Amino acid sequence: MLRRQFTIPRLLHASLLGLMACVWPLTQAKAIVLHDTANPLDNTSAPTGTYQNSGWEWQGKYGAFLGTMIGEQYFITAQHIGVQGTGTFVSTAGFNGIGDVTYTIDSAANGGTGYWNIAGTDLRVFKINETFSSWAPIYTGGSEIGSTLVTFGRGGARGAEVTLGPELHGWLTTGSDGVARWGADQVSNIFTSGVGDLLAAEFNASPGQNEATLSVGDSGGGMFIKVGAQWYLAGVNYAADGLFDTNNTVGDFSEFNAVLFDKGGFYEGSDGTGWTFHSNTPFDKPTQFYASRISASSAEILTIITPVPEPGGLVLIGLSGIALLRRRRQALSSGTVFKLRKNQPAGRGRQHA
Repeated sequence: MLRRQFTIPRLLHASLLGLMACVWPLTQAKAIVLHDTANPLDNTSAPTGTYQNSGWEWQGKYGAFLGTMIGEQYFITAQHIGVQGTGTFVSTAGFNGIGDVTYTIDSAANGGTGYWNIAGTDLRVFKINETFSSWAPIYTGGSEIGSTLVTFGRGGARGAEVTLGPELHGWLTTGSDGVARWGADQVSNIFTSGVGDLLAAEFNASPGQNEATLSVGDSGGGMFIKVGAQWYLAGVNYAADGLFDTNNTVGDFSEFNAVLFDKGGFYEGSDGTGWTFHSNTPFDKPTQFYASRISASSAEILTIITPVPEPGGLVLIGLSGIALLRRRRQALSSGTVFKLRKNQPAGRGRQHA
């Protein structure tokens, strides 16, 4: 499995339009941007065919972002989007195919914290007061690289073209429009970072494959991979490469957010952390997007969402057994036992001796 230390300071969180940084100056996950189309109506309903049942039905709206149902009373999203003020998680008619269902978040969960932060990651688990009818299985394996993925988010379609001379290199990002979209890609790598393991996927010029990347509004949405006939939640959208510029001049405010299938010929970084130039070659240099890796934290997540028997219930069961045994012993000592009369058919009942 390919792994390398993640030290690239060039990611922008998709929730803040690239204006804020988390651990690095990343662009927080923005809107799902498709290579094939700028039509804002495309990929706004449940995937079909190859991508049918790939996790759309387990998405829900948490404030301005998405989360994924992972247990009877639990959903998972990204920490960096903060606590959304709605206090609700909504499975819309668009997701479940029937009608909007609003769930209330249990503010008393985890001792009054209201959620669980998965240590060393950008993952956050919430508990609802009601129950979900179904939820996503989480991926616990280690074979994500090379897997086809489907990812979900809420944001605007791609913007104006980004060109270098006559050549198209990608598109500017737009502000989030709040519409849920999906796109596909392939897991290309796994990085170790200050916020845990991150799954990476390249945004390549691959027409006809629903090739996608992240943009403003996509943070918190689920990333699914398929194992056999089942789709599993493998990641939660975190960030994408950026910012970009045509020069490395500090303070000229010419940097921009973009989704580029070829960043050759552009500078990447920020005024605060410095700029790195990518030489323009005959071969594309695709940008990448990133999702917090579920499998690396699956044990902790499963501990949170898996119900355990109430200790009191176990004690009561034990006491009940003791009481039955005691009554049996008392009956034996008093001679009050039940037995069949000699030659009485077993089906005729019992009586005292």
